[in-house]
Amino acid sequence: MTNILVRRDQFNITPEGILHKPTDARFVPSPTNRSAGTISQGCLYASRGDSDAFDAEEVKKMMLQLWAEYLAKEA
Repeated sequence: MTNILVRRDQFNITPEGILHKPTDARFVPSPTNRSAGTISQGCLYASRGDSDAFDAEEVKKMMLQLWAEYLAKEA
């Protein structure tokens, strides 16, 4: 089994948060502190048997990086 490459184009970024389209993992910012929030794992850790899978930590890392970039553009 190998990891599927995590790419920026796999994410939808809106003021309400970030969605990783292939796994339905999400980052939802806190209403009181937009630089903090909650990550919903979607099917990041779902068993795929012998097939390739996304590295969950890489997906989370990319979500947080993209959110930081989004907030910097808002400022």
